[in-house]
Amino acid sequence: MEAHPEAAVAVLLAKHPVESILLIRRATNPADPWSGHWSFPGGRRDDADPDLLTTALRELDEECSIQLDREQLTRELPSSYAGKSVGNTIAVAPYLFEIAEQLQANLNPHEADDYVWTPVALLADRSRHRWQRIPGFANRAMFPAVDLKGTPLWGFTYRVLCDLLGIEMPTHQ
Repeated sequence: MEAHPEAAVAVLLAKHPVESILLIRRATNPADPWSGHWSFPGGRRDDADPDLLTTALRELDEECSIQLDREQLTRELPSSYAGKSVGNTIAVAPYLFEIAEQLQANLNPHEADDYVWTPVALLADRSRHRWQRIPGFANRAMFPAVDLKGTPLWGFTYRVLCDLLGIEMPTHQ
């Protein structure tokens, strides 16, 4: 089934001081199934957004106070579904922006609790990829993930990173 995106994320890849990717930890919110989880800045398309690139840029600004221009887009990554494991499926369009250096994020506390510029070398280290239990899932299901600051990076964000970096996801144990 082809994904028809309703949301977008901004994937920021900084070259300096080390090649790294911006990730945010979503704010704690009981109504959010991904509350407290790592993600890219992004969200649902507003009616006023003329396209999903606008959505990605708007959400990056709203969540992190980082403003980029459309011309800074490197490429659109393949759209796919997020939320299959929580029963709240949405198609998401990821947009890659390669930037010269890491930018300071000033987080909106209603959107995110933390952010980290994660070195690509850390994400590409296969020894860090393993099946893990995800906090907040009563069924104790296991998912492929990478631990970041004590919280698993998993799901849609994990899949996009693996595709982008050419990392083979671990097979089930």
